[in-house]
Amino acid sequence: MLKRVLVGATILLVAVTCFMLDCRGLVGERPWCTAALGGLLALGSLAELLTMGGARGALRMLVWLLGAAWFGVQVLAALRPDGPWRTAGDVLTGASIVAGLVALARIPAGPGESAARLARHPLFALAYAGGVACLVRLALGGALEFAVGVVLVAKSSDIGAYFTGKFLGKHPLAPRISPKKTIEGAVGGLVLPALLALLLLRPGVWGCDPSPAGLLTGAGAALLLGLGIAAIAIVSDLSESLFKRACGVKDSGHMLGEAGGMLDLADSLLLVGPFALAYTALLG
Repeated sequence: MLKRVLVGATILLVAVTCFMLDCRGLVGERPWCTAALGGLLALGSLAELLTMGGARGALRMLVWLLGAAWFGVQVLAALRPDGPWRTAGDVLTGASIVAGLVALARIPAGPGESAARLARHPLFALAYAGGVACLVRLALGGALEFAVGVVLVAKSSDIGAYFTGKFLGKHPLAPRISPKKTIEGAVGGLVLPALLALLLLRPGVWGCDPSPAGLLTGAGAALLLGLGIAAIAIVSDLSESLFKRACGVKDSGHMLGEAGGMLDLADSLLLVGPFALAYTALLG
């Protein structure tokens, strides 16, 4: 447990450092440090998903290169929002949303060959892991504070679910997918992000409006957005657990030591990223 805490603290320190460098413009006018961190997470998650699915050799390299191109398109969509790159980026975002819906549809059936086949499908792997690139596009497109706020709210769902489930959890949420997750934990995973959203996703908190499109008009909107992010984060976490169990692995990788792999770190962001980007696009 101590090792997991130390790894988590190190990751948080790196993320905060990148955010501070970008806020002060020390690496350029755009938040390139945060974007690089997001790219590492997206491509690392894709690599681990391919490993889980059994992709090897030339196929693995081809899909990973396509993933790098996928990430690059989303970056260009942020840098050139008025050209064809935006359209291409929107198409990829739509594909990530579809991948999320497909993953959601597999959850009730639990782990099995169907879920394993889905995890092994190269196109699904691209779109599923590509959800993280949507957050990078938000950050590079001028919404760094909003993107960081969304990430913090989404990851707080894990914290709320863990502690609530640890002390109050009695009723299993999805025992075939993740035996330790409970309904009580899920409630905590909704409440904490909603409260955090009140602090992080309201205008003026960051010294500016965290939503450049002016999407948040008050506490009620921030609360609802926090609940929406939390609910999607829980589903996203369950979907990642589903694919791991279907593929017969405990952790997606060992890059982060006791904390698992990059896909384990990105679990709640895989579906939250496309949602956050679509939210700003549709309501902005």
